[in-house]
Amino acid sequence: MSIEPIYLLIALLPLVAYLLLLGAIRLSGRVLITTGGRDIAALGFSVVGLVAIGPGELFFPKAAAGVFGGWVWLALVTFYGLIVSLFALTARPRLVVYGRTPEQMLSPLLQAALELDSEATCDRETLQVFLPQLRVHLRAAGHQAIDSTSIESFEPIATSVFWEKLLGHLRDKAEATSPPAPRRGGTMIIVAMTLGLFVVWRAIAERQQVVEGFREWLWR
Repeated sequence: MSIEPIYLLIALLPLVAYLLLLGAIRLSGRVLITTGGRDIAALGFSVVGLVAIGPGELFFPKAAAGVFGGWVWLALVTFYGLIVSLFALTARPRLVVYGRTPEQMLSPLLQAALELDSEATCDRETLQVFLPQLRVHLRAAGHQAIDSTSIESFEPIATSVFWEKLLGHLRDKAEATSPPAPRRGGTMIIVAMTLGLFVVWRAIAERQQVVEGFREWLWR
């Protein structure tokens, strides 16, 4: 059974944009460091289309749509944003690094930790950094295949001041690291562009159905 092009557009375009961004970061050789909350927000944006045609279709408030028309989408988008914000705010604090593997981030992490604690040490076998004065253990975890690293702490650190300082120092130290092989980013961009071109081709070939389908999907 062929999927209607309007559903392909809604489901895949945010995901394609997310993959293109990650692929461009990896291909450029630059490093992007952000907070865990922002990473969750970006991931929430990438799957918003899948949520819209999945749970959004299944639990769509048809009675409210009959009264308020297209304005019901404003309430649904707000509700989804609140859910993503809840996950971002309640998740355990961490830093997320795009464009570098955990092994590559260990030395910059140690240098950044030394800015906060002059007695900081590291264990290269376990990819851990210990700040004795602050009594904090940090770990560089992640997936080497996708050049991403998550900086996490073993202890629950409630204050955001520590993470903000660590983020600032880590950005400065990570700029001097060597980038990974660019072919990894190229592969991700090729996959994203293939999906994007397929969606655009279907939309152009069946543009009348896209217009009618979008009108029916939005105004119920």
